[in-house]
Amino acid sequence: MSFPFWTNVFNYTYARGYIRIPIVLSVPILFNKYVLYQYEPLFQKWNAGHNQRDIWDRLEIKVANDAAVDAEEAALAEE
Repeated sequence: MSFPFWTNVFNYTYARGYIRIPIVLSVPILFNKYVLYQYEPLFQKWNAGHNQRDIWDRLEIKVANDAAVDAEEAALAEE
């Protein structure tokens, strides 16, 4: 009985450790270097205004505004 083509391909290439190890190590590196690199402008456009610095700046503004509102409420409560 003959094996299907892709079973033979798997058995004689990827299933061999001396070939599997370079493949397993190189696939993520190539993916990061070439595939993600192509989508980087799209990611930057999608995340515009939502990076860590922007979120932190908005949080600081919100805390300052909340403190001002609390101070006004405290001043009104004393009167």
